[in-house]
Amino acid sequence: MSDDEERITKCPYCGLELRHPYWAHVQQDHPEEYKKKQTWINLYKDYRSMGMDKSICFTVIGELFNVDPNEVEFFLKKNKEL
Repeated sequence: MSDDEERITKCPYCGLELRHPYWAHVQQDHPEEYKKKQTWINLYKDYRSMGMDKSICFTVIGELFNVDPNEVEFFLKKNKEL
């Protein structure tokens, strides 16, 4: 088993312990929260902790939310996450 399969994260909305990727749980069980840009911060931190390059994070999050990766980067900078 890889480290990623063993990692447990608490859902930031309900506290349920989840295996990665937790965003699938958030999307299904907390759709209103998932739609908020604040979710981008959690996803970004999660992806970076798994070793994903910043530019790839912007692209992946952009594709998940159907926005330009530059918008993701701007939001993360504005919220002092970069």
